[in-house]
Amino acid sequence: MPFQIPQFIEREAKVIGPFTFKQFVYLGVPGAVAFFLYFTVPFTIFIVGALLLGGLGFALGFVKVGAKSLPALLMDFLHFSASPKIYTWKK
Repeated sequence: MPFQIPQFIEREAKVIGPFTFKQFVYLGVPGAVAFFLYFTVPFTIFIVGALLLGGLGFALGFVKVGAKSLPALLMDFLHFSASPKIYTWKK
């Protein structure tokens, strides 16, 4: 009796509609902050802030550089920047 082999196991599950949970958080948190800004700051500041937050959330949720997502790329950059860079060569 043949067994079914799972495929696409490296792909994250779509939890909320067409979005993964991470994408939902990356879009939902800026949306919630923009909702809060709507009631607390003047309208022009709200528009600028909402556009910046929305662009940042969209970039974090959907932009990929090569095969890496933008948050993974930023974490790699921070790790590289914070780690010591001592290169030794021994013959």
